[in-house]
Amino acid sequence: MNKAQIPLNELDTYIYIDVSNIRSACLKTLGFMIDFVKLLNYFQNKYSNLKEVRYYEGIAKGDAAKHKMFRTLSKKGYIVCPLERKSYVSADVEAQKVKCPQCKHIWTAEFVRERKVMKSNVDVYLASDMLVQVSTTNHPIHIILVSCDGDYAEAIKNMISLGPNATVSVLATPPAKNPMKNTVSVRLKQLYKDVPLHRYDLTNIDTIRRHIMQ
Repeated sequence: MNKAQIPLNELDTYIYIDVSNIRSACLKTLGFMIDFVKLLNYFQNKYSNLKEVRYYEGIAKGDAAKHKMFRTLSKKGYIVCPLERKSYVSADVEAQKVKCPQCKHIWTAEFVRERKVMKSNVDVYLASDMLVQVSTTNHPIHIILVSCDGDYAEAIKNMISLGPNATVSVLATPPAKNPMKNTVSVRLKQLYKDVPLHRYDLTNIDTIRRHIMQ
């Protein structure tokens, strides 16, 4: 049986979850929190040849509570892929007009506001793992990315180019009516123009809300 004859949910399936991204997107756009144990159960029930479900999330050094949670998720069946968060200082420059109380002269002053930002860059880690899987597999496979991040667009195009046997699906939030609440990247939607339609699909995660919400 060739790839075209195999139902998608029966292909060898590898799932990659950008946890912080999809958790935040569902809360912001759809108003619900994901239960990641329920999400895993959903995938296990839907895909008969599920090989791996990989869980990518940043973690602060010394976060014992999150390490405990990771151990629990590993026992449930996830492959947990943590990445230590690093601290960065982000500076914003804000210009404000200031009037001298004595001479009434007005000038523009610049104020620098610094804030501490914690980042882990799991997207690079996740994308490299997807590319390795596709490039080292010579039979039909199904890659599922759970994320709204458009930074994965190039990785998806490369996977489809490198792996003639790979089909890629993205599970993400839908476009919001209020642009300020949009989380799904335009770049993920534009991929339909750049890759073969039968090898890429962008699916609305809200369609499985009842199966995965807390």
